[in-house]
Amino acid sequence: MLMDAIREFDRAIPFKPYEICTNGERLHVPHPDFIYVAPSGCWIMVTDENDRLRHISSILIEEIAALRNRIARKRAKKRR
Repeated sequence: MLMDAIREFDRAIPFKPYEICTNGERLHVPHPDFIYVAPSGCWIMVTDENDRLRHISSILIEEIAALRNRIARKRAKKRR
């Protein structure tokens, strides 16, 4: 299910940046060129702006969220 969500985020027009959350780590995907999903959906590879590569098993993915919504929630919390 989460791998299908990643594919939907990657195919969205217009593309909106998102993040993939694993246990204790948040991987930002600013553009579809920064991620590769294995055809079987068992793993993904994500690079950051510094070309550091992360190879992640799909069973470690906990959440996928649009960056824009997450930033808006943080701003709302600060205003309180």
